[in-house]
Amino acid sequence: MRSLLLLLSIVIACTCAAQTRAFRGRVVDDKHNGIPFAVIEARERHEGVYTDANGYFAFSGDTAIIRTLAVFCMGYEEQVLHTATLPADSLTIQLRPKATTLRAVQVKPREGKVRNGILGRSKRKLSKDGDLFRKYGAETAILLTADTGQYDATLRDVYVYITGEGAPTSYFRVHVYEYDSLPGREVTDSNVVVHARKGNSWVRVDLRSKYIPVGKGLFVSVEWVSGFGNTMSALASEQHAEVVGFNGQVVGITADYGKPSCTYSRAPFSDQWEYYDDPAAQRKGGYFLNPMIYCTYTYIK
Repeated sequence: MRSLLLLLSIVIACTCAAQTRAFRGRVVDDKHNGIPFAVIEARERHEGVYTDANGYFAFSGDTAIIRTLAVFCMGYEEQVLHTATLPADSLTIQLRPKATTLRAVQVKPREGKVRNGILGRSKRKLSKDGDLFRKYGAETAILLTADTGQYDATLRDVYVYITGEGAPTSYFRVHVYEYDSLPGREVTDSNVVVHARKGNSWVRVDLRSKYIPVGKGLFVSVEWVSGFGNTMSALASEQHAEVVGFNGQVVGITADYGKPSCTYSRAPFSDQWEYYDDPAAQRKGGYFLNPMIYCTYTYIK
C-alpha cells in the first residue's frame, strides 16, 4: 500500500509539473505586416518553429521546461519573451528593424571600366558530385576567398545549385557573413528568401542593392527553413536511402573547390559553427566536397 501511494504521488506530481499549453500568434514588423520565416525558438531546448508566409505560428510546449522564447529574423532585432508572462490568447509579437552597419565602401572617381569577377568558381567550372541533405533549421556555409587585388569589389549575385532530389521548389534563406575564421557578423540586412523553379537548376539571388563589400572574401550560406508552404515531410529517395529524416531542398555538392575543405555548418537552432573536415567526405584523391555556391562581384579597372 505504501508503495502504491508513493507511486500515485509521483504521478500526480509529474502531472502537475507538466503544464502543456498552446502558443499561437503572429510575428509582425513595425507596419504590422507579417514576417515570413521568422523563428520562435525555445531557448531551453534549442528547438523552434518558423512562421508561415503571413507571419503566423502555432505550437505546443511544456512551460515547466520552456521558460524563454526568443523571436528573431534577419533584418530585425531579437525579442526575448518569458512564457510565464505571456497572455493565454493569441500573441502579436512585433520586431523592430535592426540597424546594420556594413564596412565602409570608398567611392572615389576612378577612370576605367566596370568589370565583373567571380567569387569561388563559376557554374561552368563546377560539376555536381553529390547531394547535400539537411534538416529544417540547419545551415551550411562556404568560405569564398576573393582575388587579393580586388578589395574594392562589391557583391553582385549569389548562385546556389538545387538538385532534383528532395523537394526542389522548397524555400530557403541565404545569408552572407564577413570574412573571418568562422562565419561571424552577418552583412545581409534583410530576410533573403528564395526557391528554385525546378530541380537541377541554379538559383540566382540578386544582392546588388545591398552594396556588400567583398574585401578578402565572404561566407555564403543556405538555411533550410520550414513554413511558407514548405512541407515538413521527411525526404524519400530511390537513390539515397539515408535521406530519411532530412527535409526540403537538396543542394548540389562538388569536388571542384579542391582542398582543404571550405565548408562550415551548424545544427538546427544552434549558434555554434563547425568546420567540416570529415575525412569520409573526401573524394577524387583527397579533394573535399563543398556546396555548389558561387558569387559574382563588380569592380573598377
